[in-house]
Formats: sequence, C-alpha cells, structure tokens
Amino acid sequence: MFILSKRYGRLCNRLFNAAHILALAIEHNHTFVNLSFYEYAEHFKATQHDIFCRYPERTGNLKSHRYAGIAMYYLSYGISATLYFLSRMGISTNWLKMRTVRPVRDKVTRHAPDLDISFLPLDYSDTSQVVFFQGWNLRCSELLKKHGDKVRAYYRPADVYQAGVRALVKEQRAGYDLLIGIVMRHGDYRRYHKGKYFYSQDKYVGIMTQLKALHSDKKVNFLLFSDEEQNTEVFKSAGLDFFFRSGHMMENLYSLAECDYIVSPPSTYGLWASFYGRKPLCVLEDPDQILTMTDSFVICEG
Repeated sequence: MFILSKRYGRLCNRLFNAAHILALAIEHNHTFVNLSFYEYAEHFKATQHDIFCRYPERTGNLKSHRYAGIAMYYLSYGISATLYFLSRMGISTNWLKMRTVRPVRDKVTRHAPDLDISFLPLDYSDTSQVVFFQGWNLRCSELLKKHGDKVRAYYRPADVYQAGVRALVKEQRAGYDLLIGIVMRHGDYRRYHKGKYFYSQDKYVGIMTQLKALHSDKKVNFLLFSDEEQNTEVFKSAGLDFFFRSGHMMENLYSLAECDYIVSPPSTYGLWASFYGRKPLCVLEDPDQILTMTDSFVICEG
C-alpha cells in the first residue's frame, strides 16, 4: 500500500503530486491511498464517496467527509513523520513493514532535488508493506507517461461539473475554428518570485494578438481564466474575440483542458489542463517572447 501523507499547495499541485505516486502504484499493483486530498475529494467522481481516496476505486461505508478526512490526514502524517525520523536516527522499522519516503534537502541550498521513486530500493512484489510518501519532489515521469490514461480517468471531475464544462465549451466553440485558453495568474503571483511571472493585461493582449496572427486563416476565440476579476475593456479594444471565465474552480480547470491550445505562466494549473486534456501548452516564461506553433507548444506528459 502506498499512502500520500503530506499535502503541498492547492488543487493542481495536489493532483500532480498524487499522479506520480498513483502511476507507481498502478505499475506494481499496489493500492494507493491519498489522505492529503480530503479538501478536494468531493469534486472528483472517483473520490467523492471514499474517505481514503483510494485506487483502485472503492466506495466504503465511510463516505468522504471533510472533518473525518482532516483527522485521518493528521493521524497518517504523524505516523509517517515518526517513521521517517526514526530511520534518520538509524532505528530500523523494517519489522513493522512500514517506512516513509521523503526527498532529502541539500545542505547548501536547503531545497530537496527531485527523487525518482521508480528506482527506490523497495521490494515492489510485497503488497503487504505500507510505504508513506511525503514530498513535492517525488517523481516517476516515465511511469506517468505509461499509465497516463488510467491516471486521467481516475481524476475525472464529478458529474455535476462535467455538464457545465460541456455546455461552456460547446457555446464558445460555436462559429469558431479554434478555442485557445489563456491563464492569467495574478493573485499570489504579485509576490511569487518577486512578481517575475505577474504579467499585465497588455502583455496578454500582445500574446493573444500573436496567436490570432499565427492563425490568420482561422476564426479564433479565446477563453480567459484568472484568479482575479479583470477589466476586459483592453481585450475588446484590441479586437479580440474572448470570453472571460469566472466560474467554479473545477469547471474552469477542466474547460481549459478542452481548449485546442493553452497559454499559461509557469504553473501546475496550465500543466494539469495540458496533461488531462492532452492539449499543447505554451509555458509563458517571458511575456515578450515570439511564439511559433511548432516550437512554443508542447503537450505535458506529467
């Protein structure tokens, strides 16, 4: 059994963190338990009725409940943290058939490098062992590529959101050849990396104008997504066709995944939409960059 027992960031960080461990569990036929997902479990079809957020999917007697989920999370966190520190002190817990995997921070940079969990010294054939995972930098990219379809199927949104996504995308595609999603991350990006990836509306207008010119033979509509309300007059003045989306986080995210192309500053939000929807993504490192459809867009494989 693989248990993710530490949470990192918001929804899309949680999704990517879990996706790599889930892929590892699928590869080795282990049960995956995501106790760090209690805040978002109700929004996904596979987890909305399972307090343990398990794979393979199960519906137990204990339904997903926020307060029970919080209690389970902190219990698992305490157990896994204790196991980790015992191992760091040289005290073996092998007799318990339980251990914690956590990336080790570099003593100089104080940052933990990525840990490829595909090559851990574990006996994966022993499905009776319990392995707790704690760490944002846990990765098994090749296995996520291999099992991507199963991971995507597991993280499909609850039915109530799927209807809203289908309706919006159908409406915004009507009369257009292309639908391009634009992520305007403002809120916390004013401070993140000293505002390096906080781009003004004018910068986004420039990117959208480039994309429109690159598809001059097509009629392009833009879906704009932001974590803040926006004054959309600047987009109207630029002669761009667009729709500003300010709905629920789930409908926003999975509507973005239905666009033909996605543009986003560095963020797991755009990455997850690209991964889930299998759609080309441009990670906007520089808002003044010159875009090309061949070099600027890549589908996120995980």
